[in-house]
Amino acid sequence: MTSATETSHQETADGGLSRWPVALLLASASFLVLFDSLALATALPSIGADFRLRPGSLQWVISLYSLSIGAFLVLGGRVSDLWGRRRTLLASLALCTAAGLVAGLAPGLPLLLAGRVLQGLAAAFAIPAALATAATVFPEEPWKSRVFSVIAFAAWSAGLAGAMLGGLITAHLGWRWVLLLTVPVAAAAFAAAATLLPPDPPRRGAGERLDVGGALLASGGLVALILGLQQLTDDRHTVRSVLIACLGLVLLGGLVVVERRVTHPLVKLGLLRSRRITGSFLAFGAYCAGYSAVIVLGSLYLQDVHGLSATAAGLTLSPVLVGGIVSSSLSSMVLRRFGARAVLTPAFLLCALALTVVTLLGTADVVVLAPWLVLWGIASGPIYVALTSESIGIAAEEDRGTVSALFESMSHVGGGVAVAVYLTMLDAGAGYRAARLLGAVSVALGAVLVCLLLSGRDRGRPNPVLPGRTLRD
Repeated sequence: MTSATETSHQETADGGLSRWPVALLLASASFLVLFDSLALATALPSIGADFRLRPGSLQWVISLYSLSIGAFLVLGGRVSDLWGRRRTLLASLALCTAAGLVAGLAPGLPLLLAGRVLQGLAAAFAIPAALATAATVFPEEPWKSRVFSVIAFAAWSAGLAGAMLGGLITAHLGWRWVLLLTVPVAAAAFAAAATLLPPDPPRRGAGERLDVGGALLASGGLVALILGLQQLTDDRHTVRSVLIACLGLVLLGGLVVVERRVTHPLVKLGLLRSRRITGSFLAFGAYCAGYSAVIVLGSLYLQDVHGLSATAAGLTLSPVLVGGIVSSSLSSMVLRRFGARAVLTPAFLLCALALTVVTLLGTADVVVLAPWLVLWGIASGPIYVALTSESIGIAAEEDRGTVSALFESMSHVGGGVAVAVYLTMLDAGAGYRAARLLGAVSVALGAVLVCLLLSGRDRGRPNPVLPGRTLRD
């Protein structure tokens, strides 16, 4: 006779065997997005040599991709809520496959840039669809936290693989293969999604339409804001960049006004009344500001002060990715054992400590820096897993795509604002140390936000995930 405990373990094992392929499928979206971006960055000199491009033109190969993702994330999230996550994910993976072929086989810069925009558009729809699907398919522990841990593991692994393999692929196969190798991966993910994911359920409120005006304001505002921030440090276009960024803020302000009046808004403003959702957004933005200080400012510092090449600077900072890979694989167990708030607060403080020490050391010696960079990565893993679970996991089922998109937007907007502030400080003569210490303060602020906003349940919303409930304005 089988005991109750043995039966429970058997059921868990069976469920685990059937759920792992789905979790890995959803993680593939994050892997594709980050691997493509980081690996192609190492191939830029080869692309420039083939097409005889100046550095000013070459940077658009990377910038247009990230710009497209940031601009269309909110639209992608809302479309996945309205159209269905499975349909959205399948369409985005199909577009990703086609766009990889267009970019990889491009005979010149115009078609390469067009392919990059399409890749960014596909990623902007795939990311929120995958995150929302994860929260919907795995609503209970241990898989609720485990699936986000798998997604985080894939993202950190993609970063390391892109940084390490991009140069090797370019050197031995050519830069086109950096793009073309993502094509079979995207095609395999499409086939897996079509096979493994359950059909989209009938949607409540089928008469709801996409808010086209809100979509135009959101995408236009985010494009202008991110583009202005990206170009703000160019001395030749400082005034123009400020005007573009201000235009973005005006358009986003107009979005708030419009969303309060339309029947079916693109972004339900009531979502932001959830203390846990808003707290997760703000805390993630604070973390992204610190991450930009570690990676962007760290790379510039190593190249400018210590004379390292861009590749050598990337390798010097790679222990961050190693630490993230290790901790993300263990995050779900730690979070289930101690709880999100108990893990997040020390994780943010450890990140702040690691960045402070790295800044004060002021060296390019990887042996000296590595332990502190690994500490940053180890502390970072639980942050993403916990905050995605706290925000996306508690949102009403019909709003999870939108919440996923808003959460991911914090990495583009928050990181972009932080980089603009840091580089402005450098231009004003403040120095790398002051700018990076500001990043440490930003991460420490994340710990304060966790303590203030992620404690307990939202007032008046005892169970936001109950079927049929929507956090409406």
